Amino acid sequence: MKFFSLFLLFILPLSLTAKDSEWLIGVEGGISEAKFSSKNTDSGRVFSPQYGFKIGLRNQHARYYLGYNQNNEFGTDLVSSKTAYLALEGITDAIKVTKRTKARLFLGTHLGAASAVIDGTGATEYKAYAKDPTITAFIIGFQFGFVLLLPADFEIELAYRHYLAFKPDKNFNVGTVYGGLNYKFHAF
Repeated sequence: MKFFSLFLLFILPLSLTAKDSEWLIGVEGGISEAKFSSKNTDSGRVFSPQYGFKIGLRNQHARYYLGYNQNNEFGTDLVSSKTAYLALEGITDAIKVTKRTKARLFLGTHLGAASAVIDGTGATEYKAYAKDPTITAFIIGFQFGFVLLLPADFEIELAYRHYLAFKPDKNFNVGTVYGGLNYKFHAF
């Protein structure tokens, strides 16, 4: 609930001051590569399908949104992860791709929290996680890609996102290539 409250405090002043702002809502899917390590464990590099959604505000040269991503099938050592984050992205001017389609490049950063589940029943080094297999940590990361602006109020997003989750003696490193579909609409 604290994260949602912070999001509202961050987004409300932006929506009140930006005349040409639009709201956006989107879904995404992709493939993630992750690695969990601590002083006793190392998951190695594992892959998983990733899906998520976002809701936020977009104006001429920026996007501000709250996002959520989930991975469910990393493997036996690193089971799953969930991430909630607040993103801020800068967007370039539109570049003409075809007669009716334009694209925009973006680069941004995100902050939030991640939760990873470690299999405590596997190898001996994972026994420490048998009682509490969930690790929650602060994340910081970046993303870049491009958005295809379609003639309707839809846009297709193709991008790469990377984040690091830190906790004393533990870290979680995830990179994701994803595609998404966003719908933009004007505020009331």
